[in-house]
Amino acid sequence: MNKSGKLDFKFKPGTQYQYSGEGMEYLRKALEKKFNKTLNQLASELIFEPLKMNETQFIWNEKVDISRYAINYDKNANPYEPVKNKTANAADDLLTTIQDYSTFLCSVLSSDGLSKKVFDEMNAHQVKQAKANKYFGLGLEIYDFGNGEYALSHGGADQGVQTLFFLLPKTKQGLLIFTNVDDGYKVYEKLLLHYLGENGQKLIDIETK
Repeated sequence: MNKSGKLDFKFKPGTQYQYSGEGMEYLRKALEKKFNKTLNQLASELIFEPLKMNETQFIWNEKVDISRYAINYDKNANPYEPVKNKTANAADDLLTTIQDYSTFLCSVLSSDGLSKKVFDEMNAHQVKQAKANKYFGLGLEIYDFGNGEYALSHGGADQGVQTLFFLLPKTKQGLLIFTNVDDGYKVYEKLLLHYLGENGQKLIDIETK
């Protein structure tokens, strides 16, 4: 976003990467205008309903059972008030469960509903990052192990939320981590080593070097 408060391009698309929540919202508005449907409707029709992700949505309504909601905490164990979005935000606050999101990740791993061209583009090195052997594909980060193996990843952070997943297409392994505390990222390294072993160490090496 420039000084005028308007969105603009900082570089030629496909040459660099910079996260922009506003950019995701711009994309949401473009999709909603093109298809004349809300993001929540599009996601429900194209992803949530086909995959039977019955507990996943972008908005807070009567379907949400507050007794099952994982309250978010700061690093001193003080709770945050839940964010109760009434409209879908493309960059924030997806309500889901471990089971539903795991179902989604298995679908991604199997390229369900994606053409080979789109799946290959998603896995292709679109933009190189500053860290060695780390790239961006389409919507996912790519960790290249240098031996033909690689991992796809995406993470998220908000007040009292730290999340991360890794998918290893060649071995069909995956690890999904949801935490509900500001410093939840502290568990990442131990979980990677415990569940992914040598590949977990490779991921840590790429991220920390």
